[in-house]
Amino acid sequence: MDLFENGVFTIPGVDGVMRQCQVLFTYDWELTGQTYVVFQMEGLDQLSACRVVDMEGGGKGLAPLQDERERDFLNHCFEELKAKLRAEQEAAE
Repeated sequence: MDLFENGVFTIPGVDGVMRQCQVLFTYDWELTGQTYVVFQMEGLDQLSACRVVDMEGGGKGLAPLQDERERDFLNHCFEELKAKLRAEQEAAE
């Protein structure tokens, strides 16, 4: 996906300053037919998530999540990922 080349992209923050974002994971949800990206903006501890959308004239862009169901689903995916990484780390010790 060109938008996330090398796992990094840039978007304007709420203050209008362009911020680099590190992609934590993307997910294609069959139920909605949407692709989602979970990321962290530089300088912020919180995680953010957006839908990946097709832009006019080609290319990809980001759009806000549509509802609480999407937020809950992505939170569930993130918790599963954390548990998997924790288990892998414990197995390696």
